[in-house]
Amino acid sequence: MKVVECTLVLLAGFVACSAVLAAEPLKVDSPFNLEELKFVSVPGKASISGRAVLELADGLLKDCAGFNVEMLPVTAYSSERISKTYGNVQRGQVLLEQNPPKFVPDVKEYHELLLKSSCNAQGVFHFENVPAGDYFVMAFLIWEEKSGDSVRKTGGALMQRLKVGANDRVAIEMGARRPNPR
Repeated sequence: MKVVECTLVLLAGFVACSAVLAAEPLKVDSPFNLEELKFVSVPGKASISGRAVLELADGLLKDCAGFNVEMLPVTAYSSERISKTYGNVQRGQVLLEQNPPKFVPDVKEYHELLLKSSCNAQGVFHFENVPAGDYFVMAFLIWEEKSGDSVRKTGGALMQRLKVGANDRVAIEMGARRPNPR
């Protein structure tokens, strides 16, 4: 789909337009297998805690205080989506201004059969009763910024792959090492 953006330049008295390609949804070739995800609905004995710090395009750092974190089981379907979003399946970040992809099929259960938490005021997240398994830990730091009369979403997401054993107590650091002072 082609979108045309136009900017009115008042001093010169003309309108400048440029064509921008809006991203079409990417096809996920790997089949979604519900059986691969069911283990997350049975409580385990592991615990995960960590911090997530997103590096913005201007170099500023933002911690995850108040934002959501999810642990998504690693499957062929999730691995394909993660790889197409972050360029790998180990660790990375993507900013909204980089136009992260949308996917087809976008299976509802993919977004539901996972573990959810959020970061506290100190920018720390905790997961308790985590079943053993291989996960993508993802922190979503997305907020709205107002500019004049318009509002736009900004921020991005961090991802890190994590193998969890039955009784593990794991601490992880995602993204940049420390946020800017508040």
